[in-house]
Amino acid sequence: MADFQESRGVTPVNGTDDREAYPKFWIAAYTKPRSEKKAASELTKLGIETYVATQYQIRQWSDRKKKVEIVVIPSIIFAQIFEEQLTSILFHRNILKVITRPGEKKAAKIPSVQIDKLKFILGQTEIPVLFDPNLFSVHNTVRVVRGPLNGLEGEVIHCNNDSSELIVQIDLLGGARMTIDKKELELI
Repeated sequence: MADFQESRGVTPVNGTDDREAYPKFWIAAYTKPRSEKKAASELTKLGIETYVATQYQIRQWSDRKKKVEIVVIPSIIFAQIFEEQLTSILFHRNILKVITRPGEKKAAKIPSVQIDKLKFILGQTEIPVLFDPNLFSVHNTVRVVRGPLNGLEGEVIHCNNDSSELIVQIDLLGGARMTIDKKELELI
């Protein structure tokens, strides 16, 4: 029985398997241009959870308006993986490279809370969200107190008389940025 458990990755000491000892984590990867959705679909078929940051926006043509799905962070997909799944990402035909921290070779881990905030923003607002590739220093931290983004926390990066630009930072990539009325914010 012990040999069977050890072959499955269960250690006799603590009764846990390798997946419990090494949980999933989020990474970001560069894709070939305009291949985000295709790469995500193919990785999902391999059992890897993926996320492409998209938002529906109304686009105006000369004869009509249409609601279209826009990729907010071009050429980037997020994947939640176990360590052993990293090779599936690295050698995928539509992935150019996995994002690492400067001076390191290991894939940079992105906190789940940052991915959750990005999903929340893109799923709850029709305000166009721009992605700013610059990393920001800490400014005023605020919380949205009314409207569809109620409860969202972020950093103010620009203010004028009526509105503020709010950013939710994604480590190593920058942040999702949008303009929001000052009346909807409170200082934390």
